[in-house]
Amino acid sequence: MLVSAGENLHGYKIAEYKDVVFGVCNSTEGAGFRQVALKKMTDNAAKLGATAVINFKMEIYPVSGTTQEATAYGNAVIADPIDGVARVETPHKINLEAYTRKPKTDDSPIGQIHDINGYKFVVCPKCGTKYRVETDEKGEVHIKGFDDVDDDEPGLQVFCLRCGTKFTVPEK
Repeated sequence: MLVSAGENLHGYKIAEYKDVVFGVCNSTEGAGFRQVALKKMTDNAAKLGATAVINFKMEIYPVSGTTQEATAYGNAVIADPIDGVARVETPHKINLEAYTRKPKTDDSPIGQIHDINGYKFVVCPKCGTKYRVETDEKGEVHIKGFDDVDDDEPGLQVFCLRCGTKFTVPEK
């Protein structure tokens, strides 16, 4: 599904406007809640027979405490390639598969902890994205806005928002 923040898609003509579509998800549903909201929106567009969403927007609202809610919305449309040939400059498809839960593996890679200017960060072992780590009064590690995605494995497991890799956050 093509998604664009603009009113049109270069190399495509809007053949039909379907409806406004929404996707809503909050941070209690997991670390990738923004991507889940986006996926829900594109799924709703697909149910209408749309091939694209234009005028895409996403808003993040605080709900309570550290819980946030993401609302993704836009216009579901049928977009046909001009002259039946998709252009090279067409928008890239959003890779939502990177944010879906992966099958359980026993060998989740372990992120590395780095101390930068007195703050602790865990680094994704695949792409190098840094996430700030906090330790609570019980000595348990947390990443703000992230929940443990696998209660069966010891420690905190998260999915990287950039590459989708599931990895374990070391305790120290």
